[in-house]
Amino acid sequence: MMKDYQVKPWAIAETDMAQHPDHTIFLSSGRRILQKTMFALLPSFVQRKVRPVSSKNQRLHPTSYLDGLRGVASFIVFMGHYTEENLGWYSEPYGMYEDGAPSSLLQLPLVRVLYSARPMVHIFFIISGYVLAYKPLKQIHSQQYSSLAGTLASSVFRRALRLFLPSIVTLFIMALAVFSGISDDRYAGRFFQLSSQMQHWWYTCWDLLNAAWAINNLSFPTVEYNPALWTIPVEFAQSLLLFIVLIGLSRCLSHIRLLLLAGIMAFCFYSGQLYAVEFLGGMFLAEMTLLHDASLFTPVSSPTLLPKFILEEKVETAKCGSIVRQKIVQSFWIANLLCGLFIASWTNDHPEEVWGIACLNAHTPQPYEGQRVWFCFGAFQIVVACTQLRFLQRMFNTSLAQYLGSISYALYLTHNLCLTSLEPRIGPIIDIHFGKVTFWGRQLSWAVGLAVYLPIIIWVADVFWRAIDTPSVKFAKWLEGKCVVEKVA
Repeated sequence: MMKDYQVKPWAIAETDMAQHPDHTIFLSSGRRILQKTMFALLPSFVQRKVRPVSSKNQRLHPTSYLDGLRGVASFIVFMGHYTEENLGWYSEPYGMYEDGAPSSLLQLPLVRVLYSARPMVHIFFIISGYVLAYKPLKQIHSQQYSSLAGTLASSVFRRALRLFLPSIVTLFIMALAVFSGISDDRYAGRFFQLSSQMQHWWYTCWDLLNAAWAINNLSFPTVEYNPALWTIPVEFAQSLLLFIVLIGLSRCLSHIRLLLLAGIMAFCFYSGQLYAVEFLGGMFLAEMTLLHDASLFTPVSSPTLLPKFILEEKVETAKCGSIVRQKIVQSFWIANLLCGLFIASWTNDHPEEVWGIACLNAHTPQPYEGQRVWFCFGAFQIVVACTQLRFLQRMFNTSLAQYLGSISYALYLTHNLCLTSLEPRIGPIIDIHFGKVTFWGRQLSWAVGLAVYLPIIIWVADVFWRAIDTPSVKFAKWLEGKCVVEKVA
């Protein structure tokens, strides 16, 4: 008899919810909000697996491989900062300054490019010049000067918002992380009051904007909270210079424009303005690419009046000559790629003791000192090789490289936040279990740390890309639409 009167707890809850429909609506709405929030926090590639219908295939465009290259370069910047912070030995030349343990194969030339962060910045600048100039140059070639004016006006209007909005948000998050103790204060001091921390953040943002007037002064105080942000004012200032050069040379003939552009680059180089050389060099490469692509579609008349056997012999000879010529040209660009990667293997210290690097270092052109100018040369060799070698373009057009290209800016902005938050907590645990005294201890410490940090850093960059970076682009476009004069028919 007692069994008939037993009521299940969930039955009571269901009866109570049925009597209170408002409460039911509240719970269901809260559950939906929680589900949407949890789904939004999933990485984008996981979301596409969960909901494949709502995902859109990313379309490739003529410069997509450069986006992939930029993504890989951004990943290498993270690898460099992680490696230099945790295993300073890897920044030394192979076979030297080992501090009690043999050198790692990761320290060999070419291989060490995997964590050579410094030359990647120069690749960023060249790619930026190329991509920013590509569409305006296409409009110049087709003589669409009214469209060109609109494109450049839009680029100038949105450039500051595109670069500085995500950077300022990153600084804000890092300031809160430092104040709360989540992130260590290796780059910026921690204050006891939130108002003081926010005031320091505001002054840091102001310094970041002011640094656009001092782009060659690398000691300018833009490293507060996030030292990687020193490149943002350089990107902004050099972008404006690029837009000026584009509009100034837009009416010139192609060969005259290239000649004048080469002269401007030479002037900038010997004036010590290396970043201007890289941005304008990207424009030069974009112009050369467009001219080369246009030449491929130039119709060539065929000698139809010649006898058939002579025609067949000429075609066969032309094919053989063409194949040989293609192999020679391909070998030339592969040699350039290897040379650029070798220069990118430049060690942070003791370059005078490394074969090949020592010779380059001893012949550094004036007015430069050290590795910076050679990184510029090597970056040009790498980027140019990518524009010429189809297998490189296919590699950087893969889904993984394109994904890294999509999150590249977010990854560049947020990886220091993750490292300064994770390393003080996880690093000592890794050191206890593996240590860094022996050869294998160092290898395992590096690999285990990478396995722990990398998924978290990719996840944070993915969320930042969707929550901050992409909305910043959309906001800049929306604001431009609200501010500009409507086109008159």
